[in-house]
Amino acid sequence: GERGRKPAPMASGGAVFEAGVTLGSSRVEGTLSVDLEAGSVGWYPLGARQGDAIGLHDDDDSDSGSCGGCLTWEGAPSLPLEIRGGDLVGASPCPSDAKTYPSFKVFYFVEEVSKRRGGRSRRRLKVTDEFLCTNTGLCEECVDKIRECAGHARSRKGVMVVVNPVSGAGRGLRAARELLGPCLEASGAKHDVTVTREPGEAQTIAASLDIDAYDTLVVVGGDGTMHEALQGLCGRPDADRRAADLAFAVVPTGSGNGFAASIGALDAETAAWGIFRNARRPLDVCSVVQDPWNGADRKFMFLTLTFGFISDLDLDTESLRFLGQARFTLGAVYQMLAGRTTDARVAYVSSGEVSEGEGGGGLGLRFVGGIASSQGGSLKDPPPPWRVLDQEKFQLFVLSNVPCMSMGDRVAPTQDPSSGSLSMVTTGRNGRLKNIAMFDAVEDGTTADCDIISYQDVAAFAVEPLSDRFQFSLDGERIPTRTLYGEIHRGLGRFLTCL
Repeated sequence: GERGRKPAPMASGGAVFEAGVTLGSSRVEGTLSVDLEAGSVGWYPLGARQGDAIGLHDDDDSDSGSCGGCLTWEGAPSLPLEIRGGDLVGASPCPSDAKTYPSFKVFYFVEEVSKRRGGRSRRRLKVTDEFLCTNTGLCEECVDKIRECAGHARSRKGVMVVVNPVSGAGRGLRAARELLGPCLEASGAKHDVTVTREPGEAQTIAASLDIDAYDTLVVVGGDGTMHEALQGLCGRPDADRRAADLAFAVVPTGSGNGFAASIGALDAETAAWGIFRNARRPLDVCSVVQDPWNGADRKFMFLTLTFGFISDLDLDTESLRFLGQARFTLGAVYQMLAGRTTDARVAYVSSGEVSEGEGGGGLGLRFVGGIASSQGGSLKDPPPPWRVLDQEKFQLFVLSNVPCMSMGDRVAPTQDPSSGSLSMVTTGRNGRLKNIAMFDAVEDGTTADCDIISYQDVAAFAVEPLSDRFQFSLDGERIPTRTLYGEIHRGLGRFLTCL
């Protein structure tokens, strides 16, 4: 404001500032209200009523409905703005010189819902025009109050961002620089950004991260980068006690992005909103071992273990990563036409064998230890509660900890990363027409009700390859072809959900 008044205190613990907004060659005077108790920020031009904020109600006469709090000055320079606390990121001062007034911009998100049937909610980042202040001190106080109102600095320890610079042909690096970086600066939250230089570096970072200083690990990349970071966190000596103190968030810039699809992080902006929303949920993690008596052999799964159609589709299209999601479509067509089966012996423990409240905490392998020590680990006649599948010829075999393997499917529609079980989705040999129906079911999320698909929840599993041509895919990564065992650890980690 030109008048240069000091901010007036509010009964709710916030403050009211005078501020101006420049609109082209004109200028609008008003007040900036920061309400800490209500958790909202509002800007009101002179003469506007505080209850007339944009986005608080729908306009039934408008095709687009409410603008959701979006600040637009086209034809409406006198309308006030109010940003609800849950969507508020913070504020950042703008560069200025001696000839211009100190100024700042407010960062916030608005909801966008697809008009298509069953459309899922996304968030879009908005940044206001500049608010002008008479002096630097007033500008800094405005920024501090808005950040305090958003509360991101006080509600968490610190955020570590790990960026895969080659993910999505450079989209990961752009997302970090143009989206996450400015938002984290505006929030005032403690954060650090590391750009990986070689494969495996995300694992090293997670393994050595100071969990007393950071409570969020943001992975900017695809499922492969997330898989690396999980190996580092869960491979720590203190993982059974401390893994849940660090929550994973993922900004999807890979080709599959199955975990992001499963937790509602449908694009980079929605994922960024989820980081600031900070809604933490338990993350089940599955141990996978091929030498049960060698602790160094253990790998950790957060997504899927597959063989047959899906692993062949995933691993045989590695050279087509530049096509993004289209690589899976092309691979699926090829697999349907080829119609090959893969031979394996599969044993499992039903999730019904795990009593309520059992299996949480720790990295023990109660079920795997039982089968591995019985008859030299043979799967032909395992001890109770293990069972063996009747079939040994598979076209589809998926063990999933999440609903989605990519942005374009729902292979395990009843699954949830916090369920305490894995969904085992399988088919035997089918003709081409049935294979088309199978892939349709995977795509539209009807696998649990499809007649040609077997669908059940398990707590542990073992797979013995019987085919010469056989490949395992663990979270999209190739692992050696020999008998493996797996067991779920309920709530071992944490993740930030956008749902």
